[in-house]
Amino acid sequence: MVYRLIDKFILCGLSVAALFLLFGEGAGRYKIVQNNEFTVACILGVVIALLATEVFRNAIVSSAILLGAGALSYFIPEAAIAIPAGVYGVFSDSRVEAILTKYHIQKNASKNDWEITSERDFWIRILLLVVACVISARSYLILLVPVAVLLAVKTVYMHRKELLLTEKFDAVRYDAQQSLRLKNEIANNMDMQVRNATLQERNRIAREIHDNVGHMLTRAVVQLQAISVINQDEKTKPYLESVSATVNEAMTNIRRSVHELHDDSIDLSIGIHEIASAIKDQFDVNVSTSIESPVPNDVKGAILGIMKEGVTNIAKHSNGKNVRLEVVENVTFWRVLVSDDGKCTPVEFSRPSDFAALEGEHGIGLYNINSRAVSVGGRTSIQGGNNGFHITVTIPKKNGS
Repeated sequence: MVYRLIDKFILCGLSVAALFLLFGEGAGRYKIVQNNEFTVACILGVVIALLATEVFRNAIVSSAILLGAGALSYFIPEAAIAIPAGVYGVFSDSRVEAILTKYHIQKNASKNDWEITSERDFWIRILLLVVACVISARSYLILLVPVAVLLAVKTVYMHRKELLLTEKFDAVRYDAQQSLRLKNEIANNMDMQVRNATLQERNRIAREIHDNVGHMLTRAVVQLQAISVINQDEKTKPYLESVSATVNEAMTNIRRSVHELHDDSIDLSIGIHEIASAIKDQFDVNVSTSIESPVPNDVKGAILGIMKEGVTNIAKHSNGKNVRLEVVENVTFWRVLVSDDGKCTPVEFSRPSDFAALEGEHGIGLYNINSRAVSVGGRTSIQGGNNGFHITVTIPKKNGS
């Protein structure tokens, strides 16, 4: 638009100059002050014509301005100065942009199977150009007509070329963003594979220790107990007790290590997806986990237990279609959500006394959920009604978690 306005300022200045030079009165026809009462009207007419071609940018409007100014010039010669404005409008509308865009694309593709002269609109504009030249030749304005055409075509071509370059730039930028997204997905998948392999290896080591070393130490403990029973030598008794205590301590340490390895081998996100798979045949399940830092084993066990109880409760009682399982890590706590959209009797549990009343009744599952939350310092809130059944548990982070 800026380029078109500059062109029209230039065209307006040339047209006004031609008005004074060609139609002025006085010696040498250079007198600026004229007595012709149509001078001001003609200047306004040029300005209005240029504004009209900018506002409408339509070949019909521009053609009407061109032909109207040409017809009026037979009665008022000064009206011919509006012809270049009409010519500019004819060669700067959206249809010319489309023709030049097609030409630019064909040129860049090095294809010769399309000719610009095959366009019907092209020939219509050439005909209007000839008419404008014929009319303006009578008033010596024929030099302004090719100037108007050159300005219009130059601006339209530059505008379309700029748009095509912008589109190419946007396409390249979009491809770059897609490539970066794909690269990040591949990197995340590789990290997940490495993590899964690590967890599987930990689990394997835990099983090996439990099945081999654990059984051997258990047999050693039993044998030491048998020897202690049949031993009659009081001098060796303290030594046997010492060895038995050492083996028992080793057994305890190995058992603790095995449990820790096994707990570390459980990925919370994978565990939740495995729990969700149990009801995917009945419900549309949406699992969402947003966990950035390692989760302590006791919290991990509590969350998985809450999820199992919640999913079991949904499978038994829910009449809804959609289920949402969510774990979100915040700065100071974890938030666990088990929700479905089934309708139920309005209920609300949030106080310890509410859950205490459920012990031993049909709500044992809800009682267990609250017990697991309390075991790690958390709180439970349960709401049910026409909008579904929602279990929300907040578990505070310990220092260093």
